[in-house]
Amino acid sequence: MRRVLGAVVVMVLAGCGERTPIAGRFGEVTSAVVVVNPVINQGSTTSVVPGSARSGVSFRAADLAPVETDSTGLALVEELPTGTVTLDFNPGTSSFQVVQEKELYDVVVAYRDGRVQQIIPPVRYPIGGTVVEVERGDDIAQAAASDNTIIVLAPGTYPGNLELRAAGVLIFGAWSPEDGPLSTIEGNVTVLGGGNRIRGVKINGRLTSNANNLSVSFSDIASATITGNGVSLLRNRFTAGQASVPSSNAVLVDNVGIP
Repeated sequence: MRRVLGAVVVMVLAGCGERTPIAGRFGEVTSAVVVVNPVINQGSTTSVVPGSARSGVSFRAADLAPVETDSTGLALVEELPTGTVTLDFNPGTSSFQVVQEKELYDVVVAYRDGRVQQIIPPVRYPIGGTVVEVERGDDIAQAAASDNTIIVLAPGTYPGNLELRAAGVLIFGAWSPEDGPLSTIEGNVTVLGGGNRIRGVKINGRLTSNANNLSVSFSDIASATITGNGVSLLRNRFTAGQASVPSSNAVLVDNVGIP
């Protein structure tokens, strides 16, 4: 296990039900992964109605060159400026705040009848502070013992069962566009601290959380029971088809294994 300042990790993300080679280079360039018109899963509390177009939706971020979504409604924009960033779909715009250089953001929007609406508040993956690089087989819980720690997992298998008691912890897993998540937790994961985020991790057991403001994205999870409020689940695959999210305030989009 290595503890460093600053993050130097490359993320490659999953599409909904298929692999996609789009990369979000957290810690290298300021970037956003934009998801357009996702499927709204059962149990989601959002009132926003997505449009039908997903593939080839064009937009411009700030003053950068236009980009288009892939077949799954996903596009990557890099080299973003800090401050207010406007996504211009011409017609229709939506804005979010980039706080610091080299951060990564997940932005999920509905684009319908020339109107752009955010389905969930942009998920910010902050840079700076303490970053812990965890090697295969090491104890993730030990690395995540302090609030607001950024955990970077190398490819490989990690022992469960894992309890995340600290708040504001961010866990990044390694990812392959061919094979999906390369960082696997063998066993269950229980999230007890608020404001935690998990991205690009394979969990072979059950993910359980009663904490508020949990965000899980681009992960493969066997099953889940999540009861906290302010939950967002984005483009995860629940491989055993058993995901219970009885939260009164949860936004569930583009997940496989949830109706």
